[in-house]
Amino acid sequence: MGILSLLIVCAFALSSRTLADESVQLNYSQAEIEDKWQVRIQSFLDKDEIPLIDLLSFLPRKNSKAVIRWTKDVMDDEGVALISFAGYWAPKEPGSKGHRWDYFIHHVVNAEPARFILTTNKGGNKNWWKQKSGRPRDYIEQLEQQVLSGNYPFIGQIEFRHYMSNAQCRAGKINRDINIPLNGPLGHRVFKLSSATGIPFSIHLEPENSPLDALQEMLQTYPKAKVIVSHFGQIRYPEIEHHFGPKLIEHMLLTYPNLYFDLSTGEPGRVYKCDDYRVLDTVIWEDDGWGSQTDKLKNEYKEILIKFSDRFVAGFDYGPSNRQTADFLRRRIENIRLILRDLPEVAKHNIGYRNAWYLLTHKIWN
Repeated sequence: MGILSLLIVCAFALSSRTLADESVQLNYSQAEIEDKWQVRIQSFLDKDEIPLIDLLSFLPRKNSKAVIRWTKDVMDDEGVALISFAGYWAPKEPGSKGHRWDYFIHHVVNAEPARFILTTNKGGNKNWWKQKSGRPRDYIEQLEQQVLSGNYPFIGQIEFRHYMSNAQCRAGKINRDINIPLNGPLGHRVFKLSSATGIPFSIHLEPENSPLDALQEMLQTYPKAKVIVSHFGQIRYPEIEHHFGPKLIEHMLLTYPNLYFDLSTGEPGRVYKCDDYRVLDTVIWEDDGWGSQTDKLKNEYKEILIKFSDRFVAGFDYGPSNRQTADFLRRRIENIRLILRDLPEVAKHNIGYRNAWYLLTHKIWN
């Protein structure tokens, strides 16, 4: 299906069906929201503080009032201008099947339009994992309809290749070991959606050799799609991720101007453990010679961040049920500041907020 066909089909869908009665309208236009963002960003710059825009966090409904309360306090204390909270799914309805699109983030943005970015539901649900399509309640059908509504400036993280986390491995949650082909039918639909609308999207793609090849294929096929690959430098199984490295990253960033990475990655010395397996999972940090890492970037990765400072954004990976504390958020912010610490001023500003501003508004920060 071409881009024009996609637009026609989804425009018909918009006119012929509604998905749920709980749809929530925004209280502000996108232009009004951007004005509020700009004022908040500038307020930190006026204090000689480089603001951060987070393009990778999540917010389930549970405990959300408390989470929002301490999040706002931390944002003000730590120089965070904006946070993108991807939504989950609405409470189950009796007898319902498929994905239940949740408008909860609309309420969050209506209450705090200067702080939070309206972001789609995340592509991390059973309907998506099973690669369902063709029915109104399938996630991919709703994602297309919602994004084509024109309300969303950002598509929250969509999972393609995903390993279990430490906690998921301990709990035996093998359902979180996801492998959806990036160049499969649903991947093509997501890339086409971004191409047609100009809306950027985030993906979780463990940098195994084959998925990296698929990423290059899709970037070339859809040069207008704006793709942010999460967790830059996170390598948990080096034996099947050995293509990832500074040379390949430089080649990809030179070749595909529509490719971005977020820095929601591990702090120095972070260990990935699954059963008897153990590895330092973040390759951007210098080795300390004692089996751990220092708080300095490896020179080759530091040079990548400097040379391509217009292609990286901040990400906190904050908000899921096991990551809902103010202390966790502060640690994630501290890690971003640590990555930026030894970079030139222009790179700090680019990665901190300018690149995210451009992706969200399609404007150069002025």
